[in-house]
Amino acid sequence: MQKSLQGEALDAAVTQLRELSKNFQYAQVECGLISAALNAFALELRMAKVKLDLAVDDAGDANLKVREDGSVSYSAWIEEPGGTSIPGGNVSGGTSLVQGPGINPNHNVAQAYANRIAEAVKEAAEADAKWAPKLRNLKADDDLTVSHRDWADTQKDMRGARKDAGDYMDLILEPPKDGTPQENAKWWKGLSEEQRSDYVSLNLATVGTLDGLPSEVRDEGNRYVLRTSTADLELERANLIGQRDMLSPNGRYSVSGATGRIKDIDKKLAGLEQVQEHLDSTGRKDLPELYLLGIDNEKNGHAIISVGNPDGADNVTTYVPGMNTKLETIGKDIDRAESLYSQSVAMGDPDKKYASLMWLDYDAPQNPVSVAGEKLADRGAPVLNEFLDGLQVSHQGEPAHDTLLGHSYGSLVSGKMLAGDETPPVDAAIFVGSPGVGVDRADDLNLSPESVWAGKSANDVVAGLPTRTIYNPWSWGERPFGVDPTAPEFGGNRFGVQDGNKWPPFSAHSLYWDENSESLKNMALIVNGEYPMSGTVPE
Repeated sequence: MQKSLQGEALDAAVTQLRELSKNFQYAQVECGLISAALNAFALELRMAKVKLDLAVDDAGDANLKVREDGSVSYSAWIEEPGGTSIPGGNVSGGTSLVQGPGINPNHNVAQAYANRIAEAVKEAAEADAKWAPKLRNLKADDDLTVSHRDWADTQKDMRGARKDAGDYMDLILEPPKDGTPQENAKWWKGLSEEQRSDYVSLNLATVGTLDGLPSEVRDEGNRYVLRTSTADLELERANLIGQRDMLSPNGRYSVSGATGRIKDIDKKLAGLEQVQEHLDSTGRKDLPELYLLGIDNEKNGHAIISVGNPDGADNVTTYVPGMNTKLETIGKDIDRAESLYSQSVAMGDPDKKYASLMWLDYDAPQNPVSVAGEKLADRGAPVLNEFLDGLQVSHQGEPAHDTLLGHSYGSLVSGKMLAGDETPPVDAAIFVGSPGVGVDRADDLNLSPESVWAGKSANDVVAGLPTRTIYNPWSWGERPFGVDPTAPEFGGNRFGVQDGNKWPPFSAHSLYWDENSESLKNMALIVNGEYPMSGTVPE
């Protein structure tokens, strides 16, 4: 519709379809919980039935007859040939054994079996009484609006179902604690389809974080986290506004604690909304489905989004953003991943599939002081390594051509990841606007120098280190992050980039993804395993 139509009717239809999609997503979550709850209920019934069947079979082996009501009949007892006969009878469960003269010995045998039968039936009845109200509670409001309260309630439903289904979940192995992507994938493959479905239904937030699992599974979990995170923040915001208005009904007094938190929530909501808008934009700009492979609003927030499914792509590019990147402004970085996807497809093999990822799963520096240090890069590098390992583990078919793209401080994170892994999970690396990648030689990145590319604009003050300017926080001394990766002595390859504006000072630092630009086209060629149209290749 979005490709072929335009106008108010289209906008109205898309709005309604998005609301319908939200309804389907909510229904999927609740139906998943119902399915898992029914399986847990069925397990408890099966356990009771096993006890019942054993008791009935044992009674038959003892020549006793079990009636439909669960009572057990026993035959008469003759003490000795020609002796006194004690008549038989029928007993029901829940009665104690009896002793004394004149008691038919078959009575107590039958009573023991009747008690076992009654106990099994009791366990089944208790399971029914336990699960009936819980299943009745798994229902939506009687309307077509999925509110923030509805999404928040799904978390409570999930916690309750997970707790109540403890015996059933004990039969499903938990993923390995702090498992590697390979260990996570092995765990996943070891589950049956039903076990996978139930584990995901009861642990949506968990599966989205597990490197090595299929991207479709992670996407399902993280889309749920996106909805519930938004709902939790919206509800908290409404509560804080109520408190603020109650304490200062006329707005005459400042309630600093509430006001500050509301501002923080607004920033996080802005970021979550940008992510949701991009996920909802499927069909626009000739882009494929987007996959949400990570999301949280801790600190400045994190997000991982793939344009296209990386598990089936022939060419996969992972873009690591740098300075000042945060959830609040994540939209521009997703735009960059989308732009590189479109350019790579336009300049590539039409028979190949592509995926272009934006990876922000580290705490990017937000000020010149933190940018000048390597601590954040040291923390982010192993996280990036695990994620990229996971992409290779979850990939289907022939291995993909994997390219790592680091921008600004993200190039330092990328460089440290490459230098720290003797067999890094990528085939090529691109650095743009780089203040340095943590090493002095391309050889130190554990890739062939021919696969290491760097580009910078002449007016990029970050990539222009160690030029001394008042706008350059790193220029007061030696270049802190190693040799300029575009320098001949670095030993890699340099590709051409258009010149940017000198003013404002950091404008040239963000030009690498400009539409139809020299830099974007060259990066797309590198992604396709080809040589750029412009640049230098050191001998």
